[in-house]
Amino acid sequence: MTGSIEYEFLRDEIQRIRPGCRLIAVSKGQPVEKIRDLYLRGQREFGENYVQELEQKAASLADLKDIRWVFIGALQSNKIQRIVRVASEIQVASSEKHLRYIARLAGEAGKIPFPVFIEVNAADEASKGGARATDVSPLAALAATLPGISLQGIMAIPPAEIDDALYAGAGKGPPRLYLDLRQLADATGMGKLSLGMSGDYKTALAAGSDCVRIGRSLFGERREHAKA
Repeated sequence: MTGSIEYEFLRDEIQRIRPGCRLIAVSKGQPVEKIRDLYLRGQREFGENYVQELEQKAASLADLKDIRWVFIGALQSNKIQRIVRVASEIQVASSEKHLRYIARLAGEAGKIPFPVFIEVNAADEASKGGARATDVSPLAALAATLPGISLQGIMAIPPAEIDDALYAGAGKGPPRLYLDLRQLADATGMGKLSLGMSGDYKTALAAGSDCVRIGRSLFGERREHAKA
C-alpha cells in the first residue's frame, strides 16, 4: 500500500472511467524510495513543484531510464532552463514570456518540440497562478508560431470546494466550470485537458479530463521539501 488508495486500483479505475487518461503521480515532498516503489509497480510519470527537489530526485533516480518528470509548480522565468533540462513536460505556462523562454531554452537543450500546457486560473482566484480563460486563445496563437513548443492544451486547479463527494460521489454530473474547461481545452493546441486531483478526479474524469494529477491519495501525507 503506497498511500490511502492502492496504486493498481486507482490506475485501473481511471482507465475504466476514462480510457487513455494519463495518471501523474504528484511526488512533491515524497522520498525517492516511495517514487521508486511506485515506478516498479508500473508508474512512469511523476509531477514535481520545486526545481531543486526535481533536480535532486532526477539525479537520485537516474537509473530509471524511462521515468518521466512533469513540472506542475509555480513557474519562474529564471528557472525555466533548469526545468527544461530535467523535465519532459511543463504544465504551468501562463504568459508570453514563459512560452518564448521554453521554446528557446528547449531548442538549446535539444528537446524540441517541448510539451507544454497553458495553466488556467479557472475561477480567477487571487491565491492561484495561471492565465485568465480569456487569455488562453492569444497564448495558444503565439505558441503555434513557436516551433520549439508542442502545445498540448490547458491545465487547471479548480476551487477547493469542488470535490467528488458533491458531484461524482453524489451521482451528479460535473459542474459547469469543468465543462467549460473541457470546451476551452478542445480549442487549445492538441485539445488536452489536465484537470483533477485526489479530491475531485472522478468528477474531472466525468468532464472528460485527459490527465489527472494525484498525490495524497497515492503517497499519503508528504514530508518537508526544498523549495528552491
